[in-house]
Amino acid sequence: MIKGLSVDWNSVVSVFTMLGVLVAAFQLRVSSKIAQSEFEDSIDQQYRELAKGIPVDALIGKEVPQDKKEFTRELIYNYLDLCNEQIFLRKKGRVRIDTWIDWCSGIESNLKKTEFQTVWAEVKSEAPQTFSFLEKLDALGFAGDPKNW
Repeated sequence: MIKGLSVDWNSVVSVFTMLGVLVAAFQLRVSSKIAQSEFEDSIDQQYRELAKGIPVDALIGKEVPQDKKEFTRELIYNYLDLCNEQIFLRKKGRVRIDTWIDWCSGIESNLKKTEFQTVWAEVKSEAPQTFSFLEKLDALGFAGDPKNW
């Protein structure tokens, strides 16, 4: 021991304990962000899988040939269901705001396309409230945050 220098071991232990707690909290936060990203990516993957099946004409806003209409209609219905789920997840706070903004923009863009408009109009007319969250977002002009509804 150095002459005149005394060590308060309780203080040293307290400092290291505090550092350990801070490192653990940081790791927990990083893990939480990774889990959040993986969850959101899994929803994105569902969209990509659906989009692979939708004819390109529908995705670029053109009308699909008559022989593909029923097939396209089914896929777009599934897309609407996914959109409704995305909105629900944002409402429950399971999706980050920046992700929500991207999703909302994509939903709005797709619903302006011919085939999507046709199926969406049919669903709203024939089975109202089937996709209540999507109906509300549409009625609000795709503005606002479902988390605040």
